[in-house]
Amino acid sequence: MKIVVVGAGISGCVCAYRLATEGHEVTLIEKGRGVGGRMATRRMDGARIDHGAQFFTVKDERMKSLLADWQAGDAVLPWYDKVPGRDDLVKRIRYRGRAGMTGPAKLLAESFKFEKEFFVESIFRGEKWEISEREGLNRKLVADHLVLTMPVPQILELLERSQFKFGAQVMDKLSKVRYTRCLAVLGIMNRSSRLSMPGTITHPTPEIDWISDNQIKGISEVPACTIHASDEYSQKFWDIPDQDRAPCLIRTAEELLNVKITNWSCHRWGFAKPLVTFGASQYLSKSYRISLAGDSFGGERIENSAMSGWDAASAILSSDT
Repeated sequence: MKIVVVGAGISGCVCAYRLATEGHEVTLIEKGRGVGGRMATRRMDGARIDHGAQFFTVKDERMKSLLADWQAGDAVLPWYDKVPGRDDLVKRIRYRGRAGMTGPAKLLAESFKFEKEFFVESIFRGEKWEISEREGLNRKLVADHLVLTMPVPQILELLERSQFKFGAQVMDKLSKVRYTRCLAVLGIMNRSSRLSMPGTITHPTPEIDWISDNQIKGISEVPACTIHASDEYSQKFWDIPDQDRAPCLIRTAEELLNVKITNWSCHRWGFAKPLVTFGASQYLSKSYRISLAGDSFGGERIENSAMSGWDAASAILSSDT
């Protein structure tokens, strides 16, 4: 089959990878410039900064098989199993990308065709699915089966633009999905921070959920930090200019890290963590030959999102037999 997967987060990448390895002709399309979604790594002033998801854990046997492939491909490393001074946190190995969190997704993407900077304007179901791009190169793709793995609010916007609806029960479940927001600050530091391995601070203040030193983490030669604001702070200051919302976060991070942040940039994660999910790890409409997956279905952790993509692929493979 010709299969198009929309959304290059880990769910979409895992789904596309599984379908491609089973012999299907798979094209993954993404409105951004690369794969990974929230498993995002950015270069800034010579630094390499993970500014989305910071790590992943592994419990599911299927995830263990992916981990083995990523380790064989030199894409991931164990990072830490315990945060110093935080006995309340579960002791479990956290894995990171060797050169950033995009590494696993990039390795998966070697198995299928990838179309970047492709914003899907509409989808239409005739004999096959027709997927049309908004402006850009005006690309059009045709697929026997379509998989949507973007955040649910973006799926709903696409369905509305396309004048397409699922049944009332499915649409009701989709309408109830909710997310947190996260303001992220990417900072260049004037020197190495005072942190010891693994180079993280969790929930130091009500305004901040996470601070990470990317140099201590091992992905950046240049001292650089990531600051994740809490959902409450992010919601409150979401539409405020960067120069007004970032200084509070930067001052706190400077005190905790004992550094000066000499340059910084902000990123807004509008769909950071799902608070209310669809209620199943994936959804498949056999009659329309369309699937839905992603963290809106599997849950907030990288592993859950990846397994949502795996489950979506399994359902497609089963329906095709």
